[in-house]
Amino acid sequence: MGTSAALNAKRLPGWSRCFTRSLALAFTTIALISCSGGDGDQISNPSSASPQQTVDPTPAPDTSLPVDKVTEAKKAELTTIVNRFYDRPYEYSHMVNLPLQFVPMSNGKKLSVRVTLPANEKGVPAPGPFPVILTQSGYNTNLLSLMFFNTPGNLMLGAPDYFMVQRGYAQVAVDVLGTGASEGGWELLGEDEQQGYADMVDWVHQQPWANGKLGVAGVSYMAISSLFAAQRRPDTVHAVFASLPIGDAMRGIVGTGGLLNTHFMRTWMYITHTLATQNVPVMAANPQHMNQLLRSTNEHVDQIDSFFLPLVDDALWNEPYVTYYGDFWEKRSPLVHMDKIKAPTFIFGALDDLFQRDAPLLFEKLQQNGVDSRMVIYNGFHLENFIKAHIGNEEVPAIDYLMLQWFDHYLRGMDTGVEDIPTVVQHVKNYPSDSTPEERTNDSYITASAWPHPLAKPERWYLRGDQSLTKTAPVEVESHHYMTNPEHPNGRAYRKGGLLLFEVEINDDSKCSRSYHQWMLGIDIPRTCTYNTNKSKQQRLVFETAPMEQDYFINGPIQADIWIESTAAEAVVVVQLEEISAKQSMPFTNGQLLASVRAVDTEKSRYLDGEMIQPYHYFTEEKAELLVPGEVVKMQIEIFPTSTLIRKGNKLRVVLSPSNQVQGMLNFPRQDLADSGVTTIHISDEYPSSVVMPIVPLGAMN
Repeated sequence: MGTSAALNAKRLPGWSRCFTRSLALAFTTIALISCSGGDGDQISNPSSASPQQTVDPTPAPDTSLPVDKVTEAKKAELTTIVNRFYDRPYEYSHMVNLPLQFVPMSNGKKLSVRVTLPANEKGVPAPGPFPVILTQSGYNTNLLSLMFFNTPGNLMLGAPDYFMVQRGYAQVAVDVLGTGASEGGWELLGEDEQQGYADMVDWVHQQPWANGKLGVAGVSYMAISSLFAAQRRPDTVHAVFASLPIGDAMRGIVGTGGLLNTHFMRTWMYITHTLATQNVPVMAANPQHMNQLLRSTNEHVDQIDSFFLPLVDDALWNEPYVTYYGDFWEKRSPLVHMDKIKAPTFIFGALDDLFQRDAPLLFEKLQQNGVDSRMVIYNGFHLENFIKAHIGNEEVPAIDYLMLQWFDHYLRGMDTGVEDIPTVVQHVKNYPSDSTPEERTNDSYITASAWPHPLAKPERWYLRGDQSLTKTAPVEVESHHYMTNPEHPNGRAYRKGGLLLFEVEINDDSKCSRSYHQWMLGIDIPRTCTYNTNKSKQQRLVFETAPMEQDYFINGPIQADIWIESTAAEAVVVVQLEEISAKQSMPFTNGQLLASVRAVDTEKSRYLDGEMIQPYHYFTEEKAELLVPGEVVKMQIEIFPTSTLIRKGNKLRVVLSPSNQVQGMLNFPRQDLADSGVTTIHISDEYPSSVVMPIVPLGAMN
């Protein structure tokens, strides 16, 4: 068995490619399900035989067999793979899914729970007890389990996964309150749902097959529930493995820059609620629970009128509890109580993810609190990292092997070499470049001892009247530039039968952009303009550097300080960073800010060598202040963190726009305040509009 912990795995053969195809197929199916129609509130009553206990019929792959039972060629292949990352043989030949059960929460609502245990070839559970891995999902674990049909690599989605179970773990998958087969109404990570996370931790520890060691694991929603569970039960959750989690529900995703991320919310709420109502296949597989499943499904449908439609209406019409930062958003933000987590935690993020801003902040908070933690930042968008992370590459092992290494050490006390895993591993866009020394051209990742990078230094670039971008500030008044507010977007939510549906009309040409692909979860097919803004039809003010004399490494959060005045009482400024090459202008990060919520909490903002580089906006009703037409104000705009190389000979471009409706729209009252407004961008010695970035020496790119 190999014990190397270095993050430099080879691309995996055989079963890895197989389950990658299965994942792609499964998510295509999810998309089809979420787009299906529904004409009535009631669910029909299908009848079908249902096994009380299901056995995985697939024996363990060759990697579980003693080496003396495989061919010499297979020996060589296994040796090459195993020596590159942590692995160990299977301990059990099969796994068994116990009958579906419904466990009451402390509030009396019943949650759907599925337990998978190691077993022999006859489906008899191994005696145990076992360490347990708990995944709590908003995406209908019973439906996903039927779709994935025991393909490995799906534990973090809540589907049975022999990769971990046959290595000696019990797996527990829960549909969170108001989703899947569970009772109740879904309230977007609300208080009752979070209490359910804690209740399920308590329940697991009472089971005879549990040995007292518990880990939580998940991707996206399931990563969020894992963090909340570890916060609510810090003494009984012993390890956390969280991929692509949210941190600050308002600042990081739903209300970026103080606007309303309608495009994301309609996609996420639509998929989650639709999956919560697609329980006919689950009924067919579990007819003994028909009445229970009908009751749960009807509660989910009823939630449309009692919760979702009023919530959307309140957001569109400026109700303070959802428009501004307060209890509603704080309750749904794991970052608020990260200081409660004691368990060793592995965080995964991605440079274009929904939670691009938040994953590094969660990790940083763990580090500040002295929690044993690691972070890997991949390239790419949300959905693709559900899949790519399981494949592995030349630099980072498949995520399943890292999970095995993490849990084997912290739940089973095994020497797995976790101490050799670098603290931070992050992808760098455009790296290696033509200028990279040959000895460093073998991969596109770097390691660091912390985040942000300890060697980062602030560098400020000034917008100039001739639309250049320089490190020298203006010394006089230069040409001002103007942006006009576009036609406003429109949207609504409505019920059709048992489905929650949305209509969102985008009117600023931002549907052809990196932002559109990012906030669609990456489930659409990217177009040329996703990666090349030269094709964009958005309103854009462009400022560019001269060609870079050497590679230029930007690593961390960024701030734009833009001085504006407007003819209206409300305005938006969007800032996007791009790299210009001979072929295209590639966008790599952006930020936006609504003028009325521009007030900054200087104590919570981040500074680098005395320069504010990540503003923290209050986003509260008390601090909101409309513009006075003709008055110049400073917009301190948070631009989400990146890890990008501007290559020698290419240019850095800063683009200003008056909107990015696929990332944030004005609610209806604010639209009236901004209507027909013209925004002036000031550039002068008195009002030096600029962008400050964290720059890391090229020598740190190990």
